[in-house]
Formats: sequence, C-alpha cells, structure tokens
Amino acid sequence: MTQPEPAQTRHTADSITSDALDALYREIDTLRAVCDSNKRAYVGAVKHAWEVEERAKQAEAALNAVRAELDALNSQTAGLNPYAMAGRRDAVARVRAALDAHTNPKDQPT
Repeated sequence: MTQPEPAQTRHTADSITSDALDALYREIDTLRAVCDSNKRAYVGAVKHAWEVEERAKQAEAALNAVRAELDALNSQTAGLNPYAMAGRRDAVARVRAALDAHTNPKDQPT
C-alpha cells in the first residue's frame, strides 16, 4: 500500500523563509496577471457582443424599412395603367422574395 502524500506545510510567521515568502509573492503576482488578462478578455468579448447586436439591430431596421417601402409601392396605384401596375407588383414581389430568401426564417413573424 502506498503512503499518502504529506499535506502541504502551512507557513506561519515564525516558520516561513525569505525564499518561501518570495515564492508566495511571485504566485500572487502571477495570479493577479491572470485575473487582469481574464478581465480584459471578458470586457473585449462583451464589447464585441454589444457591437454585433447593434449591427444586427441596424440591419433589421434597414430590412423593415425596405419592406415598408415595398408595401407603399404596392399600394400606390393611382395613375398607373394595368401593365404598369402589373409590372410594379411583379417587381415588388421579386424584391420581397429576394429579401425573404436571405432573411433567417426564425425572424419572420408567423
């Protein structure tokens, strides 16, 4: 049967050596550096996520503006002959289909 490893000796003010104290301070400095690095990485990730969310909101607003304009074009028929009206409706339908084909289906209202 193997012997259990001895527990790490806990230093006291009377038993710690200068070298052991220096090693503890180096470990503290290392841990602080790791914490600072992690904090910078976290802040950078949060900033990036916020920027991506803002760009997504802007893109969604632009798509909504285009769809609203398509609705307006579809409803403005005064003064158009039947051929022009059919051409406009066809163009509106094609643009709307292109938008819908490139928009995530989960974002579409059901």
